[in-house]
Amino acid sequence: MTGRALAAIVTSRLHGERRTTAFACVTAAIVGFIQPHGVTAVADPLTADVATRSVWLAGPIFFCTAIGIALALAQGPGRHPYLDIGERSAPLFGRELARAKAIAPTLTATVAALFYWFAQFLSGFAAPPTFFILALASVLASTLVALNATLRSGGRRLLYVLLAFVTSAIAYVLAVYADSAASRAGDVLGVATELVFCAIVGFIALRQYGEALARSDVVSS
Repeated sequence: MTGRALAAIVTSRLHGERRTTAFACVTAAIVGFIQPHGVTAVADPLTADVATRSVWLAGPIFFCTAIGIALALAQGPGRHPYLDIGERSAPLFGRELARAKAIAPTLTATVAALFYWFAQFLSGFAAPPTFFILALASVLASTLVALNATLRSGGRRLLYVLLAFVTSAIAYVLAVYADSAASRAGDVLGVATELVFCAIVGFIALRQYGEALARSDVVSS
């Protein structure tokens, strides 16, 4: 895939979902600004206790994951038929098209998460950057899993949406509780475990999406 083709697909998708993107970013900013925390803003993320980590991560992971899943489902066939026809007529393999189509919702979800974190920063209760990275990894992995639901129907579609939420729940548990060594080294291991888990899940989900996209007939559906 050439850079021009990739940019054309991504920009077309982003333009088609510009209202959805604006709504997601505004909603994330509002929720991030008003969400109560009750913890101090200045702390070492690798030595914070379980209660502090759970509060810092719950909002951005679960709320921004819901935004990412909604943005992924908005990429389904039929919402923008002219984009579906143009993409299917392009000389691209399924996996190439999958990568291009996945950039739009993941990029939008990233921007929404940044709005959430910036609103927290303005309110004086922003989580440390390490926790933002953990939350963003969960959001991106869940968004990629949810993309597979756009090419399924019925129970299989619901299953992938459920798997997307399960992905965020597992990532949350790993980020908060994977510190059994009760030391800084244990916390670093927990952070690495969460990031590796999200990377593996995201990679598998993207490959499945590409294979399903190659087999599907988006135009007729």
